[in-house]
Amino acid sequence: MVWDLVRNLDHNIFKPHVAWFYEEKPLKEFSDLGIPLFFVPKVKRLDLSTMRQLAKIIQDNQIDVVNAHHFLSMAYSFYGCKIMNKARLIYTEHSEWEIQAISRKWRIAGKILLHFTDAVVGISDEVRDCLKDSFHLPERKTHAIPNGVDCNLFSVAQDKKRYKIEYGLDPDDIVLGIVANLKKNKNHIFLLKTFRSLRKKHNRLKLLLIGQGFEGDLEGSEGDIRSFISSENLEDSVLLLGARSDVPDLLKAIDIFCLTSYKEGLPISLIEAMAVGLPLVGTAVEGIKDVIIPHENGFLVKLNDEEQLKHALNRLIEYPSLRQKFGTKSRKLAYQSYALENCTKQYQALFL
Repeated sequence: MVWDLVRNLDHNIFKPHVAWFYEEKPLKEFSDLGIPLFFVPKVKRLDLSTMRQLAKIIQDNQIDVVNAHHFLSMAYSFYGCKIMNKARLIYTEHSEWEIQAISRKWRIAGKILLHFTDAVVGISDEVRDCLKDSFHLPERKTHAIPNGVDCNLFSVAQDKKRYKIEYGLDPDDIVLGIVANLKKNKNHIFLLKTFRSLRKKHNRLKLLLIGQGFEGDLEGSEGDIRSFISSENLEDSVLLLGARSDVPDLLKAIDIFCLTSYKEGLPISLIEAMAVGLPLVGTAVEGIKDVIIPHENGFLVKLNDEEQLKHALNRLIEYPSLRQKFGTKSRKLAYQSYALENCTKQYQALFL
C-alpha cells in the first residue's frame, strides 16, 4: 500500500521519503523508485534514539507531512513532528484487531498523542469507527480511505493456459492460489489440509503458495508448511514460490484465489485477485468479509471448517461457469470500490 501510494503521488507537488524500523535492506521495489530511503533501527522496547533519529530526518529533509502507518510508527513519529519540528502528522491504521491489541498504557498515551495529531485514517469505515471510539476522537479528525490497487497492472488473462505453461503447470490443471507471507495468522495449514482432501477427488489440482517466511520470525509458519507438504507427499502438487515481483502474471495462471487468515485489515492480495477477475474463497473474518460478497464474487467459510472450505472450493472446481460469473463480478467491484486512483486522490487531498 505504501509503495503504491508513493509511486502514484503527484511528484510535481509531493517529494516522498520513506523510513522504516525493521529489516535493514530496503525492498527492491522501493529502491527502484529512486526516492530517499531511511532505515531507522528500533532495538529497545522504548527506544528514544529511534525517536531522535526520526526527528533529525524530518528536520534535515524539511518534511512537511508524515503519514505514519500503524500505531507504533505514529507514537515514534510524534516527537519529531510535534515537539522538535512543525510537521503535520497523519496516522493510518489497517485493522480493528491491531487497535484492540494496543496495551492499556499505550491506549491512554494514545488519547493524548492523537489529540495533537492532525488526522487519523482507517482503511475502512469499521477501522475508522474503531479508532474514533477507542481514542474518543472528534468526527472531524477521522477519515476512512480504503486501500486501493493499480487495476491497470492486473488485467484479465485472455489465455490462461499460456500462463500456466509459462509457470511449469499443465494447461488443464485447476490451480488454487494464495498470496500471503508465511505467517501463522495467514493459516496456510487450514488450506493445505483441505487441499489434501480435495486432491483425492481432483488429481489435476495444484496449489500455489506465493509469499515468503522470515528467519527468526516467532510468528513464522514456513517450517510447519514445509513439514506438512513433505509428510503428506504433496511436493508435486503444492508449489512454494516465495516472494515474487511477478504477482500480476502469476495471478493469471490461477483459477481460484483463497485467503484463509485468522484476521485481516483490508487485504491487498484479495483486491489484486479481484482486479485479475478471479473468484474468491476466504474465511469470514474481519477484512476478508468486507471484500467477498457471498455468492456474488466468491464464498465465505467459517474459520477452520474444513468441510465448508472443501464444499466451496469443490463447487468452483466443478463449475467453470460459476468461476466466470464470480470473476466478472470481482473485477467490476475492484474498479468500482478499490481503484488506486481514488485512494491516492483522497490521500493527496488530506496531505494538502
